Formats: sequence, C-alpha cells, structure tokens
Amino acid sequence: MKSLLLAAALAAAPAAKSPAPIDIRSETLTVEHGKRRAVFAGGVVATRGDLTLECPEVVATYDAQSQVREVTCVGAITANQGERRMTAQRGVFDNATGLLTLEGEPTLTEGDRRLVGERLIYDANLAKAELTNVQGELPAAEAPNLPGAAGRGPLRVSAATVTHDFAGQRTVFSGGVTATRGDLVLRAPRLTASYDDEGQLAGAMTSGGDVTVRQRDRRGQAKRAVFTAGARTLVLQGEPQITEGASSLTGTKVTFLLGQDRVEVEKPRAVFPLGAALPGRSP
Repeated sequence: MKSLLLAAALAAAPAAKSPAPIDIRSETLTVEHGKRRAVFAGGVVATRGDLTLECPEVVATYDAQSQVREVTCVGAITANQGERRMTAQRGVFDNATGLLTLEGEPTLTEGDRRLVGERLIYDANLAKAELTNVQGELPAAEAPNLPGAAGRGPLRVSAATVTHDFAGQRTVFSGGVTATRGDLVLRAPRLTASYDDEGQLAGAMTSGGDVTVRQRDRRGQAKRAVFTAGARTLVLQGEPQITEGASSLTGTKVTFLLGQDRVEVEKPRAVFPLGAALPGRSP
C-alpha cells in the first residue's frame, strides 16, 4: 500500500489560503513532477479530516509547494463524512474550496433520508449539499394502516433544485415541487422540510406561491400548506378550498388527516348539489 501526503503548508504561506492536508493511499502510485500530478490506482482511499473518498483511481494535481489542489476520481466514487454517504459514477474534489462535485446518478443518504439527483455539489466545510433535478425520500411518521390511506411510507418529493443543510437539519426543495405520500399529491413552488433530533421528518412548509392538492377525486387549493405531525396531517391555509365533483368546501383551515381518509374544515361553507357527497367524506 502506497501512501503520499501532499499538503504540508509552508510556514511562509498564509494559513487562510492553504488547502487542508489530504492523505491518499493506494496499491500503486505514479508521480509526474513536470505536470504536477500524481496518479493513484487500486483501492484508492483519500482522507481529508473526517471526509473520506474511495474510488478505483485518483488523479491528484498539486502546486509548487506540494499542496493538493484537486482530486479527480476515475470510476465510481463513494464519499463519507459522519453519517452522510454519497455515491456517484464520477467526482471531483476541490481542496481549495472544500467542494465535492458528483455526477452520474449522485445519491446522498443519511439514515433513512435519501436524495438522488443529476448533479450534487457538497461543501465539506459547511456540511451543505446542493442537488439538481432531485427525487427525495424523507422518513415520515406512520399513520393508521387503513385501506387506500395516504399516511404510510416516506414522503417522496421531486424538485428542480434542493439545498440540504445537515447542521441546520433542513432541506429546501425549489422549482416545480411535487410531494407525494400514498394517494395524496401536493404541488408547490417551494417546500422546506425540517427534522427532529433523530433525523425523522418533523414537518414541512410551502412558500413562494399557491399550492394544489389531489387525493383521488378530491382537489384542493390554498395560498400555503404545512405537513405536521411527521407528515401525518396536511394543513391548507390562506383561502383554502376543496372540491369533489360538483361539491365544494371553503373555510379558514382545511386539514387532511392522512391514514384516516378524512378531511376537517374550520368555519366551513359548503356548496353541493342535492344528493352529492360532502367533500372530505367518503360516499
């Protein structure tokens, strides 16, 4: 096993601008001094603090002071930092900025939380990740297991972009957001999810514009929506309205009770033809 530590900062170099040390280990090592690069091959493991990169081959470029500037993984890459795990078909780590860029079905997992995108940029210094064209699964609280009920399994969210703040325990989905749990589908411009100390979904709130909801034949709309109780309930606020066929209901607040196949309306005003079922109540 070869080992090369390319990062010893010179005493004269400003500490704020010096890249952090990277320890790279592999079966073979080829150093091309003229090109200021080193090629590591065979079970490569690169370590920077608590960040670890693993891939079949690494091309590391370094400066005149033998400080690693960039690490390019050739082949599939696995990155770990704390409880976070990231995988992709290829990746590049910029040691000067601490940014890891992953492409080729990049996947980020942390416990039961899972985000898959087209491109992932992870800031190893700030413990933040940004993904594009994302499909996410967020662990949610289980509701009663009734036939056709929505309150089972994770909350699945798709969006154009996602910013995940590990330290702040928050995920922001933006751009054409669709959130699905069972047969309930929410669409909104933006959705911000927060988590409890155990990493479970505590709640999620929309922002940036009107929302729509669909649950079988029911349709809902409002200015904003909030998943509460670990996504066991969805609350519509701001001129909420639900319709089912020719019937409609408005009120100050509409609450979908996921797993109970029930909708509650505060200060309701109903409009429905004679003999029609009231929205939110199964025939």
